[in-house]
Amino acid sequence: MSISASINIYLSERSGTNLSINDLFQNFENEGWNYINSNGEVTILPLGDDDDFEWTSTILHRDVLFDILKKKREQEEIIGIELFRVDSEVGCELLIFNTNQMMFSLSIARKKIKVKDAIDITDFSWYLDSILPVFKNLQVEQIRCEQLL
Repeated sequence: MSISASINIYLSERSGTNLSINDLFQNFENEGWNYINSNGEVTILPLGDDDDFEWTSTILHRDVLFDILKKKREQEEIIGIELFRVDSEVGCELLIFNTNQMMFSLSIARKKIKVKDAIDITDFSWYLDSILPVFKNLQVEQIRCEQLL
C-alpha cells in the first residue's frame, strides 16, 4: 500500500509577487534545508519539462541552478526541486506552481507518528515546524495537509 502525503501552502498575492526564488531558497537554507543530495546532485524538473514530471539529477553549480529556476518561472513552468533536512534523512519534493502556491510532496524518508499499531500517519506537525519558518516574513493565507492511502 502506497501512502501519498503533501502540504500545500498558499501565499497572499502581495507576498507571492514580492518573493524571489533566490530569497526563498536562502530562507530554506537558513532554516536547515538543502537541495543537494548525498551524491552531490540536485534533482529538479528540467527547463521545458511541460508538466511531464521527468525529474533529473545532476551536479549543478548554484548560479546555474538559480538561472534554470528563474527561467522556469519566467516561462511559467512548474518549478520542482528535491529538498532535504540537513539534520536527518527526511526530504520532500517541492513544487512551485506560481508565485502564490507551493506543494511539498512528503516522499523522501517520510516522517511518521509513532503509534503502537501499524497505523501509518504522517507527522504533519514535524513538517510544519520545519517548513513554516521559511515563510516567517511572508503572509501565508492557507495551509492544507493531506494524506491519501
